[in-house]
Amino acid sequence: GVPVLFVVPWVILRYLYENEGCWERNEKVAVWWVIRCPILAAVAVDFVVFVRIVRILVAKVRAHQVSRGDTRLRLARSTLTLIPLLGVHEVI
Repeated sequence: GVPVLFVVPWVILRYLYENEGCWERNEKVAVWWVIRCPILAAVAVDFVVFVRIVRILVAKVRAHQVSRGDTRLRLARSTLTLIPLLGVHEVI
């Protein structure tokens, strides 16, 4: 339900100030940022969580006595699993 807190004010502002034709155009930048700021904040939080999880994974992989090639493979597999889960592709 949290997205409703941002979508409803955005819809009201679009209706009042930019209700001309198609809503795909963003002529007034301030109205556009009402919906874009929460999206960017969510991506930033996901990125921070992703970096922390990768740091934990690196620490765990290094803690075990494993051959060097296997360590990199395990870290790569773990990281590639987390990327789509946390939406880091948005940042890239």
